[in-house]
Amino acid sequence: MTYEELRTNQQEVLKLLQNAKKRDKLVHAYLFEGDSGTGTLEAAKYFAMMLLCESETPCLKCNICERIEYNSHMNVVLIEPIGDVIRKEQVENLMHDFSMTSLEKGPQIYIIKDADKMNTSAANALLKFLEEPAKDHYAILLTNNHKRLLDTIVSRTQYIHFKPVPKTFIVDQLTNMGVDKDAAYVISHITADFGEAKKFIEEGKLVLFINLAKKIVAAPYKKRDQYVEYYLNKQLLDQEKDKSWHWIFFDILILIHQELFKKANAEPVKYFNSILDNIKAEQINKQRVLDDLELLNMYEERLNYHVNVDLLYTSLFVEL
Repeated sequence: MTYEELRTNQQEVLKLLQNAKKRDKLVHAYLFEGDSGTGTLEAAKYFAMMLLCESETPCLKCNICERIEYNSHMNVVLIEPIGDVIRKEQVENLMHDFSMTSLEKGPQIYIIKDADKMNTSAANALLKFLEEPAKDHYAILLTNNHKRLLDTIVSRTQYIHFKPVPKTFIVDQLTNMGVDKDAAYVISHITADFGEAKKFIEEGKLVLFINLAKKIVAAPYKKRDQYVEYYLNKQLLDQEKDKSWHWIFFDILILIHQELFKKANAEPVKYFNSILDNIKAEQINKQRVLDDLELLNMYEERLNYHVNVDLLYTSLFVEL
């Protein structure tokens, strides 16, 4: 997320921090909670810029702002998991560095990304640091689930929730990049993280799954059998060993059925027009669509268990 996008999507968060600074009401530790893509890391860096940039609000272009952005400012330290864990040694090294006089003027800020991945020793070491805050030292803990942190750590921070990025914003951003609008719509329901979104686009697999889902949903309206359509194209699903892609495929089928139901109710349809424009509203049995949606949700739930995916799809498309 760019800083301009951050200013648009997390206005309330930035306003809260800016007002606290103006009133000299900043606390020594903050806990930013938000899903991937909501801008928690960008907001943490923006907060550091607020404290160190010589402009009233971060200019985003001076030497100080640029060094904070690229993790090269000595007063701003970013800790991230090594592998999947933040270890005690990382926190102890941080404490040691912050006990020394900084070579640069101004406050010192440390940002702990994925703070919920601290092991017990690291969390306890951090707790001691939080209990005895030094002047002009600020902590920002980032997480997507504060319940995974020690209650004693949470209680010593000011909690700030980051609202989800609107799906329409993600769709607009992706289509402006030249992404097919159906793919952009599907991606907006999978992730709010543009880094992840780009991976989906670059991999190219998503479009294949969307096209297969379209063929299957459109089959009855072309006097064809859905199971036969699945069987003729099942190689794509058979070859996919990553179960997350099967969840995505179910999500695509559900999204198309939701648009199909809109068409049945004479509501505007914005997505999957390549098949829905060829289906007349009077051809659609509303109850059948609702029944199919219930069935799709039920079968998607079965992916949580150890199942034979081929048998799962066979059973599903025979029932649909």
